[in-house]
Amino acid sequence: MIWAVEAGGQKKKGRGVLKGFKASKKRFANGSAKLNITFSEKLGGTVGMNYRSFKDDVVVIMKRKLPLIGVRTWSDIHPTIHRLIVADIIDRWDLEDTPETEEKVLKIAKERYRGWRSTLSSTYKAYKTDAARLANLPEDLQPEEWEWMIEYFGIDSKFQEHSQKNADNRKKQKTKHIIGTKSYSQVSFEKRNLETGEEPDCIALWELTHTNNGTWSNTDSQKVYDQALEEVKNKEAETKGPLSSEQKNNVFQTAYKDTLECKSSQPRGYGYMDKTSTGSKKFRIQIEEQARATAATQERNSQLSQQVNDLEDQLQAERANTQERINLERAEREQLEERLKEERVERERLLQEERTSRLEFEKNMMAKFVELSKQIETQQVPTKRVDKENSNPNLQNILSQTSSPNKTPGSRPTAISSNALIQAAARQSRMYKAMDPKN
Repeated sequence: MIWAVEAGGQKKKGRGVLKGFKASKKRFANGSAKLNITFSEKLGGTVGMNYRSFKDDVVVIMKRKLPLIGVRTWSDIHPTIHRLIVADIIDRWDLEDTPETEEKVLKIAKERYRGWRSTLSSTYKAYKTDAARLANLPEDLQPEEWEWMIEYFGIDSKFQEHSQKNADNRKKQKTKHIIGTKSYSQVSFEKRNLETGEEPDCIALWELTHTNNGTWSNTDSQKVYDQALEEVKNKEAETKGPLSSEQKNNVFQTAYKDTLECKSSQPRGYGYMDKTSTGSKKFRIQIEEQARATAATQERNSQLSQQVNDLEDQLQAERANTQERINLERAEREQLEERLKEERVERERLLQEERTSRLEFEKNMMAKFVELSKQIETQQVPTKRVDKENSNPNLQNILSQTSSPNKTPGSRPTAISSNALIQAAARQSRMYKAMDPKN
């Protein structure tokens, strides 16, 4: 525990510098697992049993990561440092790494960073001299950081102008909530309908955050409530039906500005994490959503184009494989046809040789038959003469004795006629022709 400083160097007891011990203890009790946290769908702030531990964790990490030296506004901090804060939070808490999560975490970090510097400014103003300020180094700062902040608070004209403007605005603030450090989101969450989950509307939430046991925090807070409630009743009477949440919010914002003569366009009654959009913010959100939708469409188109290219490559490969198979089959068919052609030529050659050989054989046989028939014809004349001479018994006996020993005695030798030989040769020729498939 440290001590806050009042003007004049007097110290008063405060919350002290956050160490993040509560979140660490919860994480240890949970087996070092990530802790759960929920953001309000209606107001955007953290809600639930861990809502305060989450904010404390953001503050601890913010102070470790964000520099003080050389920084005059939040925009001076490089986006890479923002990303480091978000990454550390996601490592500790059960959150999805989305642009929406990053926006919420950085919104809390920005608000706490401004509060941190505001506390340091109050510490600076509590002492009259730089020596006294240097002697009272804040616990969460290094000496060189505090030296730079002292110089910044003392001589930077833009800071002094901005600081004075904020002080004047705080003096003009007429309403006062009574919820302390509890957020509007958490109050709305705690007062929700447990059966339906419906949270209070803006007018009911204003009453919850500005009254204590029926007593208003101040008169101006009550005036805003009464004016808004009356306007809602009048409009519901005109329309003869209940107003929507958005319509009630518009009525409340108008009643707030009219009652307190406020010129600011910042929505009131929801806290700094408010998700209620002004016209310009709605337009910006629409543009961002349209840009995200366009980017998603382009990404989808890119994926589809890649898929089409992959399919075309696959189809081209299949076509190449098919053409290769066709060429291979054509080559095999041509080879088969070539072999069949060669076999046909070879078979025709063999048949031709056989035909030529047979014709040659027939020719030779015919020549032999002709020669043989001539020999037989030449032998027929002596035979007739012998027949005549057979009338001589003695000659008959001599011929009988000189005949073939295989013949029966007394039989006559058999003579083959030339016509019979010719007919036999003709029959053999016809038989060969019938056997030849070419004839």
